[in-house]
Amino acid sequence: MKWTLHLFSASLPLLLAMSPGPALAGQEPQAWYLEQGYVPPLRDRIIACHGYGCTRRTAVAVDPSLLHRASAILRSAKASPDTERRALGEVIRLYTSYLTSRIGSPPDVPKSPPSEAGISGQMDCVDETANTTSLLLVLESYGLLAYHEVERPQSRGIFLDGRYPHTTAVIAEKQSHREWAVDPWAKAPGEKPDILPLAQWRQDS
Repeated sequence: MKWTLHLFSASLPLLLAMSPGPALAGQEPQAWYLEQGYVPPLRDRIIACHGYGCTRRTAVAVDPSLLHRASAILRSAKASPDTERRALGEVIRLYTSYLTSRIGSPPDVPKSPPSEAGISGQMDCVDETANTTSLLLVLESYGLLAYHEVERPQSRGIFLDGRYPHTTAVIAEKQSHREWAVDPWAKAPGEKPDILPLAQWRQDS
């Protein structure tokens, strides 16, 4: 299934620069997909998870228009790691809205109500984490992350500690190695995700 939503017109030079190349890097994030039984992304294809626990999967080709838009946003935010994280929030906002349009189901309800389990287009935190990490790996593979690298997803809560289990995508600053949670689970499609220090995210309930 191909992305056909054109966020703006593509220019030939950038299209050529973004032609498909080797498989994605990021051994730890890639290993996470395999451990979960999910499909890791390629530079030109993402398998979008939905239905809770990735019980439903939609193949989405990475259209150059999304890469162009992401490139424009991220290349204008090279002042600092903080500006890059804010730019990532905008890219993910566009991406979650776009996934909804491509899956073709009612928009995901934030925070995974149990009543929505198994329904097409609805995403629990693991679906959100898989989809977000896929996007981050694609962005990284095209050299669009100047200050961050994609890390293995992380979890918190084990019921015994009084907290419901929750999982998030993770990035780390290249220089300081400070880790950040990138978590759209509590947001509706088209809203910016929560991006906060991983240590703080771990303490939340």
